[in-house]
Amino acid sequence: MSLHAIVYVSDARDLLRPADLDRLLADATAFNRVAGVTGVLMFDGRRFLQFLEGPDDGIASVYPRIANARSHSGLHLLCEGTIARRAFPRWTMGTRQIDAEVLSQIIDSPWSGFAGPPAPASDGFMRLLQAWTGADGELEPPAVALGS
Repeated sequence: MSLHAIVYVSDARDLLRPADLDRLLADATAFNRVAGVTGVLMFDGRRFLQFLEGPDDGIASVYPRIANARSHSGLHLLCEGTIARRAFPRWTMGTRQIDAEVLSQIIDSPWSGFAGPPAPASDGFMRLLQAWTGADGELEPPAVALGS
């Protein structure tokens, strides 16, 4: 089974409440689990950056839901492609609040691919991993709820 990954950025809708975020995360976690999709969602208070990975059919079922969600607009795909292995195998929806400047650095970096053969990891993907792991280098730290 081949694995696929996508990463996108979008603008949160105005006046997105903590309860809206909690509901979004609960729904996405449940749907992603059924679809076999893992990944992380970063939020700076006005923009989302999400990295998703999973089987082709799982990504194909999750991405249209994301594209049609009313919680955001201006969805912009930064990168997509085949991956050799998952970067976040245990996160059906890992979440983290992130500084706006750090998020901008991730978004503005070159996005040419993900880690592993045949292509080397892009600067954007490496910055995403670095922002997620923090100083300790732990790939899957405890998630922080974005809403409440």
